[in-house]
Amino acid sequence: MPNLADHLFRQARERPDKIALIYEGETWTFARLADAVRRVAAGLAAAGVGSGTRVGLMTTARPDFIITQQAIFALGATLTPLNIFYKRADLAHVITSCDLEVLIMDRDFVENLPDAADCGELRGVLVFGLPTGAGRLASADGLGQTGAAIERPVDLPETAIGMMLNTSATTGKAKGVMLSLANLRANYDRTPEWLGLNSESVILCALPLYNTFGLNQGINALMVTGGTMVLLPRFDADRCLDAITAHGCTFLPMVPTMLQRIVDHPEAETRNLSSVSRILTGAAPVPAALLERIYRVMGRDTDVMTAYGLTEASAIVTLEHITLRSDGRIERPKSIGQVLPGMEVRILTDDGRPTAAGEVGEICIRGPNIMQGYYRQPEETALAIRDGWLHSGDLGYFDADGHGYIVDRKKDVIIRGGQNIYPADIEDVLYHVPGIREVAVAGQPDDKLGEVPVAYVALQPGCHLTAEALIDRCKQELAYYKVPAAVHFLAELPKGPTGKILRRGLKSPATNASPPGVTP
Repeated sequence: MPNLADHLFRQARERPDKIALIYEGETWTFARLADAVRRVAAGLAAAGVGSGTRVGLMTTARPDFIITQQAIFALGATLTPLNIFYKRADLAHVITSCDLEVLIMDRDFVENLPDAADCGELRGVLVFGLPTGAGRLASADGLGQTGAAIERPVDLPETAIGMMLNTSATTGKAKGVMLSLANLRANYDRTPEWLGLNSESVILCALPLYNTFGLNQGINALMVTGGTMVLLPRFDADRCLDAITAHGCTFLPMVPTMLQRIVDHPEAETRNLSSVSRILTGAAPVPAALLERIYRVMGRDTDVMTAYGLTEASAIVTLEHITLRSDGRIERPKSIGQVLPGMEVRILTDDGRPTAAGEVGEICIRGPNIMQGYYRQPEETALAIRDGWLHSGDLGYFDADGHGYIVDRKKDVIIRGGQNIYPADIEDVLYHVPGIREVAVAGQPDDKLGEVPVAYVALQPGCHLTAEALIDRCKQELAYYKVPAAVHFLAELPKGPTGKILRRGLKSPATNASPPGVTP
């Protein structure tokens, strides 16, 4: 019977002295990590954590997160990683909607802890950085110092809920996504193989650890392969370049905005980045200009992969190996790839009809990786999973060769006077304008037309563009009804934890301000 911590304990047996983790100059072997997990698990058990206990974990990206995560797994409890940027209302919603029983958090986040009356079934709060307990808070610092240690992870049925992840909330209120051990093993266990990772891989993880990207392509990839992970507490382009050159990092799992900042760094082309052989990106559109820049900085032989996935499908569903042709052109730069083994994907129309190649419809997924449902939300679950198919809410199509393409989110389609507008069509035109760093298009209510498209743009440093120039560009390349009614310039576009641009945050009047020196 499986346990999600089995991979770590296997690595500790097979390669105990191999360096597993590098963090802020400190190294952890697999044996040291497994020993810490045994001791922390014993401390958690003494605090009342056991099989099926619903545990929230809210810490920064550091070894404590990984050790505590693996200890929670080892005990058979259900882990809910929490976004470290949650404020009081967000935290209250997740605690109550997921019925969390124990919360483990950093001292810096205690100020956002809701009142006890708003915490539902929460019966214990363990805090890192708290020397002694105070009121309902207990110290988490001594969890591994009781002198006790578990022998091995508990055996669990495949149906046990290993993690209850929160949707990214780009689609509204976060929901608890129940992922069973069978779901996770069907995807997480196979992801490193799909990505070409092995025990020699050196993973640079600058991702947050509370979402599926960091959990799967970071921690899980480390545990399954027995490679090495260089963990950064937060993303910083300077530190990423330093880590690559110092530790010979071979694999970079990053969202496009991270990669953009690395390849645009003034020292990017003078540093020795030849160790990087694989890059995985996704969670947001990847502009062709960024792909071209990656190859120029990292080298033509770099295996750049783009993927499509979602929390409800236990992570990735399709994978594309981007091809740089001999003439310098990128083949299928917008593709999200082909469907991975063990999964099925259909593109369906609104009335449930399968589409032909090239025809746009909703991406629907079926397979052993599909979630058990949204916790305590049967109506939402029934809407999402119909006849065994997970309806993603994303619009896309497959070409005749089976390569997939995302068009947009179903709910992001703008309807202008009865004409459907996909924001990605406008964004693609604007991304080809030199000097544009980021762009997003959202619908704005209009009394006569219902909605009109509005573009929000972040520029490269030192670049000056006008709204009129960008609108003229769109007029040259797009149908009249797709031309933005306005262009607003922002210093940064609002993003969620995975790097996705939050379109709903673009519709606030507060986002309409332009940075100094930029003409709206």
